[in-house]
Amino acid sequence: MTTAFSLSHVSKQYKRQLALDDVSLSSESGVVVALLGENGAGKTTAIRILLGLLEPDAGEAQVLGLDSRRHGLEIRRRVGYVPDQPALYDWMTVEEAGWFVAGFYPLGYQRHYNELIEHFELPPDRKIKDLSKGMRAKVSLSLAMAHKPELLILDEPTSGLDPVVRREFLESTVRPW
Repeated sequence: MTTAFSLSHVSKQYKRQLALDDVSLSSESGVVVALLGENGAGKTTAIRILLGLLEPDAGEAQVLGLDSRRHGLEIRRRVGYVPDQPALYDWMTVEEAGWFVAGFYPLGYQRHYNELIEHFELPPDRKIKDLSKGMRAKVSLSLAMAHKPELLILDEPTSGLDPVVRREFLESTVRPW
């Protein structure tokens, strides 16, 4: 088995707030990992460091064998990420959102995105602003999965969803390809 990600003695501080203090954690590929903790415990900070979006004050982070400090862009190309508050353009339709993001990925992204929104029963012609929170979460998941990532990272994707929609969403994260 190969290592999907690792944090080794990672620390990060924001002014006077210590977010991560000598954190070490790793996981092999093919394993589901959940980071549990209170708000402000550093879960999102750890994810942002892994993705190369934030530099740690100390320690090392790797994803898919790549150093997060030096290879953040390549990591983000190979990873699907659903942030805790996805940035979706409300004025776009579900289909337009996929078209827009497809410009950042190789050919085939749009086709697979369309398959995913069909699988999740999302209306392609509906504006993002007119979708329920659960449907928005599925759009974000479709955007993150359409390039068939080697690793999928979800940062509190079900917060605020009712229990039925939460279960449906989590069950849909199983690779439909």
